[in-house]
Amino acid sequence: MRISTATMAPLMDGADFNLGTPEPADEHGAESAALFCEMLELRPGQSSWRETVRWVKFEEDVEEDGNRWSKPFVAALKLHALMELRNCISSGSVLLDLQTNNLNEIWNTLVNEWVRMDLVPASYHEPLVATLMQPYRHQHQFQRSIIARNKSSDVLDPASSSSMRKYNQSLATMPSVNSMSSVDTLSDALSSSPTGDKTNKRFFKKLPPGSEAASILVAELEFLRRPLTGFVRLRDASNTFRGLVEVPVPVRYVFVALSPKTKGNRVRELGRTMGTLFSDELFQHEVSKARDRHDLLTAIDDFMGSSTVLPPGEWNPKIRIEPPTQVQSKESRTIQKKILDGEDVDDHSDEHTGHGAEIKRTGRICGGIMDDIKRKAKWYLADFKDALHIQTIASIIFLYFASMTPLVTFGGLMSTLLKGRMGAMETILGRAISGVFWGFTAGQPLVILGSTGPILVFEVIVFNVCDQWGIEYMSMRVWIGLWSALILLFMVIFDSSFLVGFITRFTEESFAALVSAIFVYEAIKKVLHIAEEEPIQTNPLTNPDISHLCDCLSVNNETVTPFGENFTNSDCLKGNGTLIGIGCNTPHYVPDAFLLSVLLFFGTFIMSRILKNAKTASYGPARLRQIISDFAVILSIATFVIIDFLMGIPTPKLWVPAEVKPTYEGRDSWLVPFFGGNPWWTALAAAVPGALATILIFMDQQITTVIVSRGESKLRHGVGYHLDLFIVAILTAVLSMVGMPWMIADTVLSLTHSSSLRMESEVAAPGERPTFLGIRENRVTNIIISILVGVSVFLGKYLVMIPMPVLFGVFLFMGSNALMGLQFTDRIKLFFMPLKYQPDHIYLRYVSINRVHLFTLIQLLCLAVLWVLKSFRQTAMLFPIMVGALCGVRYALNYVFTRQELKALDDLMPEGDKKKKANARKMSNVTDKLFKVDGAGVLRIPLPTGNILTLPLEDHDDRHVTSSPSFADTVESTKMWRNLSVLKRDAVQDEKNGAPLNARWTKEHKEEEAKTLLKEKDEE
Repeated sequence: MRISTATMAPLMDGADFNLGTPEPADEHGAESAALFCEMLELRPGQSSWRETVRWVKFEEDVEEDGNRWSKPFVAALKLHALMELRNCISSGSVLLDLQTNNLNEIWNTLVNEWVRMDLVPASYHEPLVATLMQPYRHQHQFQRSIIARNKSSDVLDPASSSSMRKYNQSLATMPSVNSMSSVDTLSDALSSSPTGDKTNKRFFKKLPPGSEAASILVAELEFLRRPLTGFVRLRDASNTFRGLVEVPVPVRYVFVALSPKTKGNRVRELGRTMGTLFSDELFQHEVSKARDRHDLLTAIDDFMGSSTVLPPGEWNPKIRIEPPTQVQSKESRTIQKKILDGEDVDDHSDEHTGHGAEIKRTGRICGGIMDDIKRKAKWYLADFKDALHIQTIASIIFLYFASMTPLVTFGGLMSTLLKGRMGAMETILGRAISGVFWGFTAGQPLVILGSTGPILVFEVIVFNVCDQWGIEYMSMRVWIGLWSALILLFMVIFDSSFLVGFITRFTEESFAALVSAIFVYEAIKKVLHIAEEEPIQTNPLTNPDISHLCDCLSVNNETVTPFGENFTNSDCLKGNGTLIGIGCNTPHYVPDAFLLSVLLFFGTFIMSRILKNAKTASYGPARLRQIISDFAVILSIATFVIIDFLMGIPTPKLWVPAEVKPTYEGRDSWLVPFFGGNPWWTALAAAVPGALATILIFMDQQITTVIVSRGESKLRHGVGYHLDLFIVAILTAVLSMVGMPWMIADTVLSLTHSSSLRMESEVAAPGERPTFLGIRENRVTNIIISILVGVSVFLGKYLVMIPMPVLFGVFLFMGSNALMGLQFTDRIKLFFMPLKYQPDHIYLRYVSINRVHLFTLIQLLCLAVLWVLKSFRQTAMLFPIMVGALCGVRYALNYVFTRQELKALDDLMPEGDKKKKANARKMSNVTDKLFKVDGAGVLRIPLPTGNILTLPLEDHDDRHVTSSPSFADTVESTKMWRNLSVLKRDAVQDEKNGAPLNARWTKEHKEEEAKTLLKEKDEE
């Protein structure tokens, strides 16, 4: 055995002595390992140590009656126990960086130190070591052996061995301990026990990789006359201590607390306090760096200084506090500690920290896109490797169906509004081609491209203008796309994407709320439209089917009768016939098709919502719940497709074109002619709508990318705004020339894609919620989704089995999910909540509720204006301009709200260097005006009353400036600490005089504590 650094406890006269030399403070690395801690108790009448408490993040106690672990809860400590623990560390044995792999060696070293410090006589050495070496029993061993306890009692009960019988006899005849058998014999007997290497491997899976352990042993021993404590930190964590902890992790720390028999079992509370400190991350870090006893005391002081005291009259200590959903991070606690200690902390909280904060104008030609390529190149292979997970399979299937629905519906609507110029086939192929190219080359592959509503509105407006002027639309559209691509390329060359820095949460959420609301609105609208196509007969008796009372009058005024399967109303109208009769307006009734469509619609939505939240449920294994949550939408679609198939009612089905050819019959090839009969000036005139299309593409693309790349997503692979815009420019030009719809970022699909790839920690300590780790960034999901979309044209006979109401339910699920994740939605809810029921949102702590409502109303007004503009064809052309105007509205809010209010409700907009310097000069001038110091060294402060307060300033030397007293000095000056110190000193004196210390430790201590409290009350 070698002790490199072992700082021993000071003797009663205050002397310290060290073994070895202190090691550097960074010996254990920059980060301390996660710590598992458990407490073992040796109770009177028991012959083995039994696990009673354990900690990872929160405390778990063994329920004595139920023979099981309690629910995890937040540990509540007594202030007196914290003070007593500090006293024990201050005056007890402390061994730091002990180098050994033998548990027997640790106990011998610790007891030798107690003997050296005159805390126990030398005759107590072997009984104490034998006590510490008794078997260690853990809760999972009791649960496993509860059935076979009687059969294996001779093995599990170490008291049956001859060595333990001699040990019990030695306790009865204290202080005559010479008859005690050797500790080596006891150690051999214990190591042969079959329970020594039975570890709890199931609980071990919940611990983070690289975890270490801390073991706490507490006991009340009748033969002791005073308390004994020892703190041990091993230089190298050892995994050779068989059975000391319940999980197979190396042990780094050991804490022992032994005391005489007391009322209330105070030593147990001391062990709980030590375990709670070990479960604190900052305490772990400071203890791992501690070089001497003073550092340990400082760590305890920091813990006490950061603790919150609950008033005893307003809280029941018997109530277990449930673990919170969120806890303060280690980083924020470290910053707070530095502030309290008076250290300088770089505070950049008042600077712009939005998503565009890292995008700066380089000042070089193509400088931005070159930086994006360099940034993304080092993550390119990782974008493919990180996709090797079952979660990506769920995301691919889910996003495939989610993408097909808008493609088919928008394609059909586009074919109707553009009179067949483009349709579902062009939409599907355009999505497939652009998606694959985007997946391989994009700077943010999490973004899903699609044909969005604003693009469709723009296409319809341009088509109507061309129709009025007699211009061929498809050829005109080619030049519009080329002009738009050219402008986008110029924006890439001159780093215009730095403008995303002005897109704050206000603009993002206004646009995202609009698009999400459109998704919800369209989903409900399309389901209700089924009632028009396939209405239900509400009352057949009063409105009978009289469709047979209808004749068809042909062009030659000849009556063709009767209608049948081979001749319908539609056939009559196609032949330019006229319907005559009272039954001609009878609707074509389909039994229960609309009602079943409504059930499929809401059933898919509700089931998806329930299954998505399965991972937070209380039933089933965590792994199964996670898989169900990942495949929630897929399971819902499959369930209601089967229900629809079994019902056999003809609900509307998904339709996909069967032939790969242009929708417009007038097109002979996929390439669109540049003029097609149009005059040459149309190529120049296309620049105006091309500029408007550029605004729409830029805003829609960059806003979506900004939302996906928010800091809350914890993306590691970086962003590529310039690169994304470059790819979109190329796709816009190519798709224009082949007559396919422009594909830009789809906000709702992109948010859904990111949400489906959320990563959470698989290892969660008891009581701890899974930690959000970030998004599984990859390119594979986007590429495969796009390939499946393209292959869909060959899978029409299978896709026709999927009811459209089921896909509309997926629409509703995606739109509502996107809405519920917005702060804007949370602020709208505040209008309908009384103040006492409002949630504790962080911005409500800094902004009054009236100002929050004003901010929300302005945002609602902007959203309403955008909705109105896009709803009418006459004003829809202004829609892209108004989306860009949202940034201007946000800038105007700087004059309505204070900087602090905008910081809480929104992101701060970037400022130029000139404005920063102007603000600094302004603050300096204000300070000079308020506080004036004349040549005589007098500070003059103007008061609101008009008077001037004069304060003489004395010369001072920074060397004599005293800082605030440390927490340790404050603790040592309290009466409770002085009482503990006096009690210890009196106990040592009584031991020298031969007084019964156990009586002193119980009765007199209580009396002294009561007298102190009465005296303090009288002084008050």
